[in-house]
Amino acid sequence: MSRILDDQTVDRLLPPDAALAGVRTAFELLGAGAAHDQPRQRSSMGAVTLNVMSAIAPTLDAVAVKSYPVVRRDINRASVITVLVYAHRTGQLRGMVQADLLGQRRTAAASALATQLMARPESATACLFGTGYQAPAQITALTEVLPKLRTVLVVGRDAERAATTARSIEDAHPWLTAEAGTSAETAVPRADVVITATGAAKPLFDGALLRPGTHINAVGSNHARRRELDGATLRRAAHVVVDSAAVASAECGDLLANGLDPAAATEFASVLSGEVPARSSSDDITVFESHGLAIQDLVCAVRVLEAARVAELGTVIDAWLPAFDRDSRRNR
Repeated sequence: MSRILDDQTVDRLLPPDAALAGVRTAFELLGAGAAHDQPRQRSSMGAVTLNVMSAIAPTLDAVAVKSYPVVRRDINRASVITVLVYAHRTGQLRGMVQADLLGQRRTAAASALATQLMARPESATACLFGTGYQAPAQITALTEVLPKLRTVLVVGRDAERAATTARSIEDAHPWLTAEAGTSAETAVPRADVVITATGAAKPLFDGALLRPGTHINAVGSNHARRRELDGATLRRAAHVVVDSAAVASAECGDLLANGLDPAAATEFASVLSGEVPARSSSDDITVFESHGLAIQDLVCAVRVLEAARVAELGTVIDAWLPAFDRDSRRNR
């Protein structure tokens, strides 16, 4: 039997703390060589680009394929994002999960996990670039790992959307003060943590504005020709960390468009394991380049499917049997 889960079920079964635990497990599996992650592949024809990424985790008895088309008209439109999870042992379909919310939460969790290890623990002010779907979730995830976080500075091209984002942050987290209407020039020098979660093609701020000790989560750029960070930011950084060297080599515009070699960056799994220190000084500027990994989707989807099975949630269907299983049944 297989389950089909929608965003509403994912919302119930994958709260931010569960997503954080899932992403941690994903990086631990990668670091131990116990999982395979296949970087995103893009196929285009006309106005449509199909995005496909996959992962295999034998210890979780799981193989996952994530896919979603993006249609480019006057604005970009993404269809429903789906993750198909198969059993590693048998190939049988375990379930299909709508992954819009799952993707938002695992992306935010990756930033939070990086912040937990790489930012100064006393960090109290975050600067958030972006007002889209990912932006508020980034702050929600940070509240899980930064107990002293009190101020969020929202920077966006549209003043009304920035104000709406600030209000939504304060509504969700009443102990935070969220300020909108600030510019990069005034917000960045105040920040302990900077988050870039935009669709920008050009750098969002001058790296000279960063004060010593700042940690940056760069989330929005997953195309080789798009960048949110400038060369000054990366030259000042004592440590640049990527979620995956293979993925970064294909689509880390922050590094590639600035003429830097992604292979010279540290993979986050090495930081998580303690093999590589996150920072050597409280004055270090650190950067985490997050592009999103299919292994993160796999682990989170498996957690949700198992929780749904226990709670008897979702739509249950008769799974198609693998061909060898059909043949064996015929021969009985």
